[in-house]
Amino acid sequence: MTHEIIDYGQFADRLERQQGRSRWSLLDEVQREWGYEDPGGEPSHSRWGGENKDHGVDWDLPVPQALNEWWDSPLNSFAFNPRLYWVHTQWPPKISELALDPADAGSGLVGPDDDTRVCVFMSEYHYAHEWGYLAADAELPDPRVLVSVGGEWVVQSRTLSEFLMQLAFERMPAHYGWTLRFGRDTVDADPEVVRRLEASYRELGLLPWQEMGTDALSYGAPDAVIRHGRGPGADFKIVINARTRDALLDVARTLGLEWTDKDIRPPAEVPVPLEELGPVSLSTGDAEPRGRWTVLTREYPQPPVVAGAAAALVETPGALRAVASLQGPTLLVAGDTEGCVHVRETDDEDPETITLALHRAPVTSVTCLELASGTRLVLSGDAQGVIRYWSTRRKPLRAPFARRSTPVTSLAAAVLPTGPALAAAWADGLVRVWDLASDALANLRLGTGIKFLGLDADDSVGTDGTHATLRVTDADSTAALRLDLAKLWLHRDLQLRLESVDWGSLWTARGPGHMIPELIGKVTSDDKKTAMDAVHDLYRLLVSKEAASTAAVPAIPFLVELMTDPDNRARSTLLLLIADLADVHQARGGRGDAQLAAVREALPVLRYLHDDPEGPIRWAANELEQNCAAR
Repeated sequence: MTHEIIDYGQFADRLERQQGRSRWSLLDEVQREWGYEDPGGEPSHSRWGGENKDHGVDWDLPVPQALNEWWDSPLNSFAFNPRLYWVHTQWPPKISELALDPADAGSGLVGPDDDTRVCVFMSEYHYAHEWGYLAADAELPDPRVLVSVGGEWVVQSRTLSEFLMQLAFERMPAHYGWTLRFGRDTVDADPEVVRRLEASYRELGLLPWQEMGTDALSYGAPDAVIRHGRGPGADFKIVINARTRDALLDVARTLGLEWTDKDIRPPAEVPVPLEELGPVSLSTGDAEPRGRWTVLTREYPQPPVVAGAAAALVETPGALRAVASLQGPTLLVAGDTEGCVHVRETDDEDPETITLALHRAPVTSVTCLELASGTRLVLSGDAQGVIRYWSTRRKPLRAPFARRSTPVTSLAAAVLPTGPALAAAWADGLVRVWDLASDALANLRLGTGIKFLGLDADDSVGTDGTHATLRVTDADSTAALRLDLAKLWLHRDLQLRLESVDWGSLWTARGPGHMIPELIGKVTSDDKKTAMDAVHDLYRLLVSKEAASTAAVPAIPFLVELMTDPDNRARSTLLLLIADLADVHQARGGRGDAQLAAVREALPVLRYLHDDPEGPIRWAANELEQNCAAR
């Protein structure tokens, strides 16, 4: 896919054209351009979820329309990921202890008889300063935003909506982009740097950013923004953020600045790339080299028949997008173009249709499942790649079950010999199959053009264990794939054993160990970056010379088990993690001895790695041996 270059030198024109458009359209554009994607599901943070203070709230003052809209909007990335921002919100806005000086009546901020109070709705993470609007402007739909700097209030943004867009513009490029930062001494040593900046690039058209006393003026370049910190609080006088590495270096060269590769900070988060697969092409007898599936038959049936009873749940003409039902039918499910899922349990005493607005894109597929316990599950997918999953007797989970940045094309669910399972196909040709009991999953790269999936139990038992049948329908035919469940979910039992440990009661270097089972599960991924990132995160949580992490000892057997898997994508780094867990001092309560003993116990299982064909594996095996040696 060709990368579209965005010239932020034209951003001032976009800002001017914003007049008359939707209040949040430019915020949406900025977020998407820098890599933020709607995660699906419900926000993790609400207006009532901040460190709100009742003291100082004037309950008689209205709240500006723009602030209410922002909190209610799915474009509010803070509500989905507050860690992108590092600010505290305040709801309802409270009156700041720092009021405008009455002498400021001549400054244009307030009139001589106006209310000089400021309503604070947000604070810097360490409360170094506050953002708010004048109490005199509280009735306006989109008032100016002030910021407290050096004990006084100054204007930060012309409107509240512009401020929230500018705040995102400050945070997103630093997180999702490439970064170079140049200190005051470097820039002051060559006055031509600032002159080149002013001569080569246009200002963004936003007011200078005053956070932490930076007084930073922003300029736009092709795929890049440059911030010139002019205030005493600017640790870095020039900061370049770019959407690509090439754009970053182009700006640095234009400004005449020097750097090394170590100075370049890559993006903190990169979207998972989509698959690059051709059309699905399955023939009888085809088999995957890893033995997870074999094509039994390829037939040419008619497409699945639309369940009329389920289709009737969507009353708006032309809005129906997907249907599903349980045998009977006792449960009817339909999805529509507005992102709503309609559910009706026909065996209720008084059946009624429940409509849930679960998606922010058209629903593209639905499926349902009844467990042996009688619990009924509903799953739905949409055009933005989001899958939601819930029981008809409970509220839907707030977080999406899964998300990829390409449309879901089909969902199928069944109770297999191993328990309930889900299969999902996306438009880029990837099919995922989950064991819902353990969250073990398998990625099957079957190809694009999949219209429908079917999943059925297969009670026959082969030499390699239990099986299931996955039916894959494209525009021409349906292929029946026999799935070997033992090979499909190699680490299913490990995942179940992980869930039996009370990780929340154990500690890591960064708090309770809730994240440990999820990270160990990610080490099993067949995506190398996902597996490597998980090992690095485990290293930060578990490794300590003082054996500070009580979660390390129960984690070691799981890590060793994964290390014996020859297909693991992070083997050399994983073995170094195990080796460093043995490099501990004695600690209070014998934790160091217990941790070392746990690694020593696994040593015989790992000694064969001294003869591994990969040099990094052999080197890590030597490190492990040395760290486990008698002391």
